[in-house]
Parts: sequence; structure tokens; C-alpha cells
Amino acid sequence: MADPLLFILRFIFDFWWLLMPALTFQILWEKFRKNQAKEYRNKFIKWSFIEIKFPSGITRTPRAMEEVFNALHAIHPDPSLDLTWYNLNIKGFVPKSYVFLIIAHDKKLRFYIRFPQELKEFIKTRFYSQYPEIQFQEVDNPLSILPLNIPNALFDVEIFDARLLKEDAYPIKTYVQIENLPPDQQIDPITTFSEAATQISNKEWLIFQLFALPTTADNPEQGKKWIERGQKLINKLIGKEEIKEPSLEEQIKEFVVNLLLAPFKSPEWKTLEKKDDKEFNIQKLTPGERKIIELIQTKLSKLGYWCNLRIAYIATKDIFDINKKSINSLILSTLKNFSTENLNGFRLTPLTQKGDSSSLINFVLKRSEYNYLNIYLPVIFLPGWAKKKLVDKTLGEGFILNTEELASLFHPPMEFVPSIGLEKIPLRELPPPFS
Repeated sequence: MADPLLFILRFIFDFWWLLMPALTFQILWEKFRKNQAKEYRNKFIKWSFIEIKFPSGITRTPRAMEEVFNALHAIHPDPSLDLTWYNLNIKGFVPKSYVFLIIAHDKKLRFYIRFPQELKEFIKTRFYSQYPEIQFQEVDNPLSILPLNIPNALFDVEIFDARLLKEDAYPIKTYVQIENLPPDQQIDPITTFSEAATQISNKEWLIFQLFALPTTADNPEQGKKWIERGQKLINKLIGKEEIKEPSLEEQIKEFVVNLLLAPFKSPEWKTLEKKDDKEFNIQKLTPGERKIIELIQTKLSKLGYWCNLRIAYIATKDIFDINKKSINSLILSTLKNFSTENLNGFRLTPLTQKGDSSSLINFVLKRSEYNYLNIYLPVIFLPGWAKKKLVDKTLGEGFILNTEELASLFHPPMEFVPSIGLEKIPLRELPPPFS
């Protein structure tokens, strides 16, 4: 009997000239698509940045910020018009998105938004509707003050990818759960950001970069039809059997078999049989299971964003190695505030290999990751040999957060949060603009 591996190798050796055109086309096609997307971004999307400055005395909870995210969702792409095959593959269409930044530097904590330039007034008025006392300052890219290439002779960097622990239908811990606690136990997660800022000197930067693209339930590109996926998870949790529609191939096969056997017996159409739905009794679930299903359904009922969370620590080399471990712990403790054992949370994955941080592979990976951090792309397009060196091969695969979860991650500090580390401003002297 011939060795299968030897047979495959022999086939490739004999017929490589047939495989080469297909392989070459695939490589050129992928390069063409990436280039078209890059050209589309450069030609049609001009980015702007604003810094949000919060006055002291804001008493609104993150529920107000959730309303802001509900309004910002209006720019979502239309799957039937925008996400067509021609737009995505030939024109290189890239939907509009936001990037929310929290940057700790020089014992200060600052909040920024990157957005398409034409949305400036749209964004301001949405924030003013909930926070009329805040101020905006138009700024350049807040990362432009850093060197173009890091690591270098003076600076080093460590970049992390924050991924969800479970399927994204499971919600993270949000402000709603905090509001339901007794007053003495209500601790705003932003407190940890505030405390972190006090530990960051003028030679260090701690950057939380949250990419957020509004998506809809029927979006096959961003979110992969997240409502449908969430409903399947609920059916699985309650033990409801999923009925799969037979494929066209299965239907044809069954038709041919019945046709051949027709002279001998009556046709049997299994693909047309419908299984009786088993009666489901919610009382069979434990209170904890019912609560989990209820929270998943709550998440699915709200508007969603396709997100990616990247965290970077940058410092001069004289303090990078000293503070690296403590900064890692600080980041983990910050993310733990959004985690629960029975639902969801974040795990922190370093994008470089463990071991010698000065190795050539880590140097190349850090340079690439830092460049993508600067251009605010959620997905890193690395060469094949470099991607194999990543700790997590699924780097850049986004996840869904709804408006409630986003508001918990990015919001003005609540009244009970200590003011330490936060740059405060006086109340606005001018009313918000009319529009």
C-alpha cells in the first residue's frame, strides 16, 4: 500500500505547474484587497482627535455615557449597501469607527477620542446632550509625541492584547451591577485608572486603546451575526435542541436514493421531518443559571460594537525593566474590575514571546506591534514567519461589547472617585453650540 504522504509529495512535484497559478493568484488577491483597504482609508477617511476634559462635581453615572454610545452607534455600516462583495473586495470599503483612549502620563489621566473628521460636531453634540459641562480640546495624535520606532536606544515597549475569557455573548461586569450594590461597596472601576496615573512618571506612558466599530445584528463582517450567535448560546444553556436545516447536497442525495428504491418501498423523507420541540421548564434551572441567561439576553437587547482592546506600556529603558512587573500587575488588577467568575472578563496576553526581551524576534514583533498601535488598526498584518512567533495566533480577532459594557470601560469618573490623578477643569463658561 502506498504511503499517503509520499503520494501527496509526488503529486505536488509532478503537477506543481498546475498549482502555482492558483497559489500566485491567492497571494496577489490578498495583497490587492489589503492595498485597496489602505487606499480607501487614506482617500476617504481623515482622522481627527479630541481630548475630553471633565470638570469636578459630575454626578451622573455611566448610564449617561451609555446614552452617548447609543447615539454614536448611528454611523454603523449597512450590510446590504456597504458590505457588498464589490465594496469590500474591489473598492476596499472600510466602515467608520472610533478609538477611545485613556492615557496615563506624568501623574495625569487623560481621555481622548479618534474619529472621522466629518463627525466632529456630531460627536460633540452627543456628549453635550448628556454632559453639558464638559470641555473639548482639539489635539493632534496624542501618540505623536513618542518616537516613530520603539524599541530603540532610549525607549522600550510592552504591548498586550486584552481578550474575553468566554464567548462574547457573556457580558462583562458593568456599572449596572455596581449600582445594585450597597453604597459602601460601590467602587467605580475608573478608580484603578486614577490610581495608576499617580504611579506613572513623565518618562512613562500607560495607554488603553479601545477600538470600537458600530455593528448590527445582521453584519456578517464585523460581529459575525452576533445576535444569532448569542441566541444559539442561550438555546444550548437551556438544553433546547437546535434544528439544522438540511443542506442542498443532503436533499439531492435523499431524492436520488428514494428514486432508486421507489419500485420496492415508499419514499422516506427524513430531511422534511421536524422534531417535536421538547417542553422546556425554566423552573428546572437553578437561580444562578436563570440569572446568567437573563444577563445574556440583556446584552443581546442593546446596541453592539465590534471591539478590540490593546494596552501598551512605554518607558525609557532606565525604568522599563524596573517597573515592568508592577505595571503588568496594575493592568491585570484594572481589568479584574470588569470580571466575574460566572459570566465574563478579560485575560491579558502579551504579544511577544516569553524569555529574553532583547532577542531579535521580540525586537521585530515589538516594532511591528508599536507601528500598528500608532496607526490604530485593530488587526496586525504580520508576515507568516512573524505571526507564528506570536503567543496568541488569533491576534486581532475582535469581540462584541454592547453600549452598557463600553460605558463601563470609558466614562467620566463618578462623584465618589478620588480626584487624584485626574486633571480637573472649571465649569464651562459658554453654553454648548446649537445644532
